[in-house]
Amino acid sequence: MSNITKKILKLAISKKSVFTADELALAWKITNKNVLRVMINRSIKSNILKKIRRGIYSLNEKDVNVFELACKLKKRSYISFETVLSKAGIIFQWQDKIFLASNRTSEIKNKYGKFVYRKIPDKALHSNDGIISKGNYFIATEERALCDKVYKDGISYFDDLSGIDRKKILPIAKLYNKRLEKDIRKII
Repeated sequence: MSNITKKILKLAISKKSVFTADELALAWKITNKNVLRVMINRSIKSNILKKIRRGIYSLNEKDVNVFELACKLKKRSYISFETVLSKAGIIFQWQDKIFLASNRTSEIKNKYGKFVYRKIPDKALHSNDGIISKGNYFIATEERALCDKVYKDGISYFDDLSGIDRKKILPIAKLYNKRLEKDIRKII
């Protein structure tokens, strides 16, 4: 088995669908940036790796997990807002974008979808309260997503809040500010 085949096999069994250049360096045990760049370029030319964006790659374009990709496109981000709320049935509006909480507001569009990153306070962003690790990406609980949404957009209409755990949401709301804490108390 060739050296590159062994390296690709290592990626295939990792259960990740998207890799950053740093993750490739770790998996392939390459410390020299130039050697890594050459290996990545050879893998792309050989159609082993697919380039999604600068520094982000996949083995197979069809098997890309969009939530995993969304969190890799922007470091320090997690799936939240309308994406989580609609998935949980708290809002019924269909979403064609993936919304994430991040340290900066931005929007990225590519063939995998539209990814909207919304800035939240650093104190809230760095807290793990209400964040679930799904192995390759992070996603907010319904309570955390509701706090993110109300923090950014104020009180709005929510279709079904029966799934919100009142004991969990108040400590999360305290991570943001007093206004959010008051708003959350009003809607629950």
